[in-house]
Amino acid sequence: MSPVAILLLILAASPACAVNNLVVRQKEVEILVGEQTVLNFLIRNHSSTTALSKTRIHLSQSPFLTHPDVILVDADWNANVTVLGDSPVAGAIVEALNCTTDGSSTCPLDLSDAYSRITVIRSHWLAILIQIVGWTYFVAWSVSFYPQMYLNFKRKSVVGLNFDFLALNLVGFGAYAIFNLLMYYNSHVKAIYTLENPRSPPPVLLNDVVFAVHAFLACFITILQCIFYERDQQTVSTKCIILIIVLITFGFCSIVATVLNKISILAFVTSLSYIKMAVTCCKYFPQAYFNYTRQSTVGWSIGNILLDFTGGSLDILQMVLQAINVADWSAFYANPVKFGLGFVSIFFDIIFMIQHYVLYRDAEVPHNEYEGFDNPLAPEAAASAGEYGSQGAADNDSVESTDPIIVQD
Repeated sequence: MSPVAILLLILAASPACAVNNLVVRQKEVEILVGEQTVLNFLIRNHSSTTALSKTRIHLSQSPFLTHPDVILVDADWNANVTVLGDSPVAGAIVEALNCTTDGSSTCPLDLSDAYSRITVIRSHWLAILIQIVGWTYFVAWSVSFYPQMYLNFKRKSVVGLNFDFLALNLVGFGAYAIFNLLMYYNSHVKAIYTLENPRSPPPVLLNDVVFAVHAFLACFITILQCIFYERDQQTVSTKCIILIIVLITFGFCSIVATVLNKISILAFVTSLSYIKMAVTCCKYFPQAYFNYTRQSTVGWSIGNILLDFTGGSLDILQMVLQAINVADWSAFYANPVKFGLGFVSIFFDIIFMIQHYVLYRDAEVPHNEYEGFDNPLAPEAAASAGEYGSQGAADNDSVESTDPIIVQD
């Protein structure tokens, strides 16, 4: 066989140069119950030597949709089908199952991309509300890192912020950021996911990537504050270090198994999400116990908790609204991990709010670095109120009180 013939065979076998590809222009469609939509099937790279204009395309059927079983390709290599939404459904698939041509029982078309996802909803207004709720909890969770950083900056201290919580948060969001980056940008990972989950929508969106990377950077900056600000000899506990070593070892073993072809790269990426789940289940305990032993929440930002509680509540609210709009509650039992992690976060947020507003609301702690932050007694006043209080203003400038300042949060 000549080199030219071999080259032509290679090009013909290449997906990019494959002929007679049947595709659907509308991949994602959302309609109301009782509404109609038109799907356009188009033959790309069609062969002019085949009578494809007489091809009959056989479509899948769904109990939630009404449309013809068979459509006919016209002279312009198009075939249109009108789909009616009978009842609410999330992502029903309309796809080409087979095709026939006159005089041939073999389908001459590539049908691998000939499908569309149809979502039938109860209300467009409810769909808009779902989008608003989704972006609101995205903003709430993203902003929730800043009250703690601002509190640390104002106090020039991280006393009251548990280091175990910080360390676990950094590991968890680090794993979560890598998971989202690989799932969104790595073509090999996406190809394996598509192969294992055909017709499924992308599991990671751009806002997921932005949130995870931003959260990791916010945790890193907070840890830098712990290095430069007063920390009252706080350290990461031995138990926390052991847990982090176990989590990192698990991730490293997954990498080794991937390199040795024991698991796929998608399995490795999925293992990173397990690390994030483990961290979420564990990270709140150290801070809650730390507040209990101190009998105070001074130094632990309640703004962080309020925003986290808002984000978690709206996340679950969005799941409820989506379930109502498409009459499908499978998200709660088909994906219990997501719901469970959201519930854990809300549960601990409630505990922190009870600690802050009920149990330790009048807690007082001694400190000498709270200047400018809710300080009932400024340093100059503290000095003048001390043992040198009877001296003149000139003496006050040169003598400082050694008594601690009592700060209420």
